[in-house]
Amino acid sequence: MPLCSGAMQPGFRMSIGADRGVVARVQATFAGFADTHALPAEVRRSMGVVLDELLANTLTYGFAEVGGKRVGGAVTIDVELRRDRLTVTLTDDGRPFDPFGSEATAPDTTLSVEDRPIGGLGVHLVRELLDEVSYHRRGDRNVVTLVKRLTVESRTPG
Repeated sequence: MPLCSGAMQPGFRMSIGADRGVVARVQATFAGFADTHALPAEVRRSMGVVLDELLANTLTYGFAEVGGKRVGGAVTIDVELRRDRLTVTLTDDGRPFDPFGSEATAPDTTLSVEDRPIGGLGVHLVRELLDEVSYHRRGDRNVVTLVKRLTVESRTPG
């Protein structure tokens, strides 16, 4: 549902369950928002990769399973566009996990593909593609805030 009324900043909020199949719906909603607000292609691509990576990780690893079935799980995506930045906040009620914490070390990209351990590139990409990333635990929820700065010249009137 859009958050675009009165003095509020343009944005939207989506609440999804713990189904991995909804990532495509989030991507489509973000793409429509990006089109409506004439976000630069580089910002669209960066945020598309970031959303895909972080949502896939949350939905794959963040929620408990009992007897092979996922138990509960909710994720909320809040997008806010300001003149100088795009902010996306991902909130979930999964297991506590800080993707940017000390255990999330940068991968050794000098190694050949064959010599690199599996995994670890996703969070590295997120850090490289965005200007600010943060994590905190609020009550029983993980809250990840992602910021991509915009240059006024790169935005076409919308």
